[in-house]
Amino acid sequence: MCLMKIKELKAEISDLPVDQRAEIAEWVLQTLNTPDPDVEQAWAREARRRLKAFEEGTTEATPGEQVHQELREKYSP
Repeated sequence: MCLMKIKELKAEISDLPVDQRAEIAEWVLQTLNTPDPDVEQAWAREARRRLKAFEEGTTEATPGEQVHQELREKYSP
């Protein structure tokens, strides 16, 4: 695609409503990050393992806000 076409495309996209620009951005990101089926399966197995451990009481959940606070404290400048 030539540089002029890209500039024209950017100009057209910038004139779209925010929801449509977000939809385009999501699509572009998906085309850049094609999921690996093996990785997706591995994460699904891990999620099932973690859920089972939680349901069996062999692990505890940490509230999301607590996790976020700990991360902010650890990584904030």
